[in-house]
Amino acid sequence: MAKNVGLIQFEGSIGDLVAYHRNGSLIIQRKGGFNGKRLKTEERYESVRKRQTEFGKCAKLSSGIKRAFAWWLQWVPENMIYNHIQSVVMGVKNCDVLSEKGTKTFEKGIATVAGASLFRKFQLNPKRSLSAGTIINTPFNFETGTVSVTPHHYKLKSRMCLGVELLLLQIDLNTYDYQVIRSGIKYCDALHQTINLEVAVPQEQVFMAAFLFFGKCSKEGKSYAWMRDVEVSFGLLDFKLV
Repeated sequence: MAKNVGLIQFEGSIGDLVAYHRNGSLIIQRKGGFNGKRLKTEERYESVRKRQTEFGKCAKLSSGIKRAFAWWLQWVPENMIYNHIQSVVMGVKNCDVLSEKGTKTFEKGIATVAGASLFRKFQLNPKRSLSAGTIINTPFNFETGTVSVTPHHYKLKSRMCLGVELLLLQIDLNTYDYQVIRSGIKYCDALHQTINLEVAVPQEQVFMAAFLFFGKCSKEGKSYAWMRDVEVSFGLLDFKLV
């Protein structure tokens, strides 16, 4: 496939070539395009098939994370959030340097020092880290399901507050089934206020990751309206392997 940048341009077909416009450019390629059957059967595409296997597994996990957090992600001003999640998941997978191509997985990658370190930096608002607006007083405890935090560095105007929630994500890395356990939202009217949150930690032996969400709300009496805002903080606190 190539872009036509010369003086002689055409649309339609000439011989075994076909030309068409896509995204403002004139594209030329051979008729018939790529043969999917060849990709699945020919030996020279073996490395492509292996990459597709790894990519497909990461895509299923990334899609599961996005669906699990869909309600909270609507307040994050990031239009390419799936791509961001996928890049993190793929990055962790690539930390598995011992497995053969085609057998690398997120689960193997996160079991490495490099993979664990990369995933601990996971922010669901890629433009604002959790630490930019939050002090973690006591780290998340998987035994008690508790964490203590203090918000700071948020710009709250009159009749605004913060909504704070602790979320525990469970994902079966074999089936990609997921569940989110919530602490329930607490509303914070002032910064530098200590907030204690707790979730019920299940006994199932699956991958678990604790996330903290800080979102802005407009306040009218006892009613709250959530706001899509650049200062939303939504990041990983800790994770636990099976």
